[in-house]
Amino acid sequence: MERLRPFFVDFRGLHGVVDAALEGTMGVVRTDDIDSPRIVHIDLDFDLLAGDPTAPAAEEVVRGLSPPFSLVVSSSAWEPLLHRIWGEALQIRTRVAFQPGVWNQGFLRDLQESVPVGFSLRRIGAGDVARFSELADSLVYNFPTLEEFAMRGVGFGVEHEGRYVSGCSSFAISRRSLEFEIQTDPDFLRQGLASACAAAMIEYCLEHGLRACWDAHNDMSAALATKLGFIDHAPYTAYEVGD
Repeated sequence: MERLRPFFVDFRGLHGVVDAALEGTMGVVRTDDIDSPRIVHIDLDFDLLAGDPTAPAAEEVVRGLSPPFSLVVSSSAWEPLLHRIWGEALQIRTRVAFQPGVWNQGFLRDLQESVPVGFSLRRIGAGDVARFSELADSLVYNFPTLEEFAMRGVGFGVEHEGRYVSGCSSFAISRRSLEFEIQTDPDFLRQGLASACAAAMIEYCLEHGLRACWDAHNDMSAALATKLGFIDHAPYTAYEVGD
């Protein structure tokens, strides 16, 4: 798998997804030729395509994508092929990748301790995973089962009146890095809950030698990343096709 890493050098974001897939522990990695690859396809919720879009197998791979999908490619050279095959169904989105900053651990601790009265922040244990997943499937769905998430995944959640109302989880995790996933119940926004969960996850990454990976899909996510101390925001293009 590591022989395929150079294909993803130019990827602007989703580095945690790339690391987990190339480690062979999450998702599916396909290539057109084991010995002399020209294209590589990672399927881990997102579809990631890298390599030469003029390779004979490139069109077959693009036609084989199953809607709905979100796709990121290694260069704009893929765009003509994407537009030719998917036409008006292809939607262009802008995502923003961030780099880890120099963390202020006192600030991270303050964020965790600032949850309002009646709310509690905790690490998700095996007995909590099912309730945690009720907040949002995306917190756990890259793992084949809830039990697998309990064994290999990482989550922090804020509980209120018997249910989780905000959470941060390992969308993808490897020995190198952890890709963040953040979800908050719409009724509990702007109370510092997501900040607290994410701060706990950053501390986990620091304690375990993992690169914290954050990609924002909207302005709210980007603002939260900046507040936490992520730096060097880099916009990049993603492509979507709906049902």
